Amino acid sequence: MAKQRFKIPTTLDVSYFDMEFNVKSKNGVGLNKPVSAKTILFTLLAAFCWFYLVFQSFIGKGGIPIIIGFTIAWVILSAMLVRADQTNRTGLELVFSMINYLPKSGRYVPVRMSDNVYPLQYLLNIKTIDPEDGRIHFLDGQIGHCYHIVGSASALMFEQDKQIILDKVDAFYRKHPVGVEIIYDTVYEGHSVEEQLEAVKETKQELKVKSSGLDVLLKEQHDILKHAINNNQGLTSLHQYLVVRAPSETALTEFENLLIGDVEGDGLMFRLAKTLGYKETERYFKAFLGANLQ
Repeated sequence: MAKQRFKIPTTLDVSYFDMEFNVKSKNGVGLNKPVSAKTILFTLLAAFCWFYLVFQSFIGKGGIPIIIGFTIAWVILSAMLVRADQTNRTGLELVFSMINYLPKSGRYVPVRMSDNVYPLQYLLNIKTIDPEDGRIHFLDGQIGHCYHIVGSASALMFEQDKQIILDKVDAFYRKHPVGVEIIYDTVYEGHSVEEQLEAVKETKQELKVKSSGLDVLLKEQHDILKHAINNNQGLTSLHQYLVVRAPSETALTEFENLLIGDVEGDGLMFRLAKTLGYKETERYFKAFLGANLQ
């Protein structure tokens, strides 16, 4: 029986500052959503700092207009720093990210051949990609692969089929190896016809008869695939990729066995999962970073 309700599990990367409280008065009047402990702590800290600056510094000696102006500015600044976004991060936590972003070197990463490669590696957390099998080595020591995946879900499916797929997805994640991270990426891009081009090439090599008509036909197929369809931005479609990060070879193999088992079995969650080689992984990251990257 498929689940009727779903939720995002609470992350384990939390502390006492992330605890949430329902702020309400005795008559039940309060905020519409819970407030985290760090938001309350930052608010009290901002209030104490205001009292200290007004009553123990030169600001309090500037007169009522100065105090009122300072109070308005302090309240606006405190609200920006204390307010939490949808990921429960306060503005104060983003100050350090803003400081790193202010210099031009923090906003632009040069990717010319003569430039240092470490800023780009730090941005992507990718150290190298094996030319043999396309395996990705991350800076933090983890390894992984990039897959081109195709799902089986559809808006036109019967309700019974939807429930079967939901049960399969639930079982898949229950078997998911501990410590393995999977990242889904959905993009609009042109079609890659490398396999079709290779098939046309093999067909031409395996011809046992000499025929000018067949040669013209194969050449026409090759030209259409290469120049009219291959990576044509005017013929874009929806593509999905899966990037997996594993802490060890054993964990990566365990995840790949789970993925292959689903594809070769019922194929309910993944109808197709193709491991990208070196050139295909390079093409994926090239499209991810920008079409002008050379």
